[in-house]
Amino acid sequence: MSRLRIDLGSGKNKHQNCTGIDRIAYPTTNIVHDINSPLPIDDNCATFVMCSHSLQYVDDLQQVMEEIYRICTHKAIVCIVAPYAHVTSHMVNPHFKQLFNEHLPQFWTSQVNEIQIDDKSPLYTSDRLHLQEETVDSPIDFRLLNMEFFYFPSYHGLYNETELELLRHSQLNVAYQIMYHLLVVKQPISDAEVAGYQSCELLEEPDYIKEQRIQYQDQEGLEKPFYLEHLFPTSRQEEREISEKILPLPQRSKRSEAKTGNRSLKSGRKSSTRSPKRKKKRL
Repeated sequence: MSRLRIDLGSGKNKHQNCTGIDRIAYPTTNIVHDINSPLPIDDNCATFVMCSHSLQYVDDLQQVMEEIYRICTHKAIVCIVAPYAHVTSHMVNPHFKQLFNEHLPQFWTSQVNEIQIDDKSPLYTSDRLHLQEETVDSPIDFRLLNMEFFYFPSYHGLYNETELELLRHSQLNVAYQIMYHLLVVKQPISDAEVAGYQSCELLEEPDYIKEQRIQYQDQEGLEKPFYLEHLFPTSRQEEREISEKILPLPQRSKRSEAKTGNRSLKSGRKSSTRSPKRKKKRL
């Protein structure tokens, strides 16, 4: 059985070494087909599927994901790039029928999709980001390998990952694009095997992603669009307590204590010599 590489909604820029499927017959399109309909591909024959800015236009996202699952082999890789949901222009775009954010992959598996985060986030109680607390019954099983956000230029290099996460959840127009890498699971698989794919640095992505991925550089002197001190009340208090333990309050000298004592004695004398004025009673 031949193994296929599919670009679903390939458009004008088909991904390398892929069979392009699109409803418009572009010069690079191999199969002219509306991806809202069942795909003209046999079961279990695709080892890689690229969906680059195509799934936001489909009528029924879950149905399309089930079709992708059907044509994929066990351990196939699926790459999805889509507009991030929390952007005002994306919310009102009449052509976007589907929204994408960090919680969506949980609805593509009955397992708990998790990603490791470097810094402990104040939004979650553990050091692992659970995309959803409860699992869902799903006829498909896509395990999340990687999830990457692409930010508007105002946020480049000004915030760490924890701060960016807080901003994505509390503000609009922070990230404009999201990319998922998914592992197709059709047979029993160990957590160690999934973790091996997660640590792989050779996951395929569209060529334009390399151009969009700007290395965050120090931009000292630039003003941050948002200040986040009010979102870290617990951590700030902990930092103060730690600093007080490390840096004890300076001790007063005997001379300063004596001056303070003299001041208090003088004030005491003045107060003792004064007596409250009594009002004379009128006869």
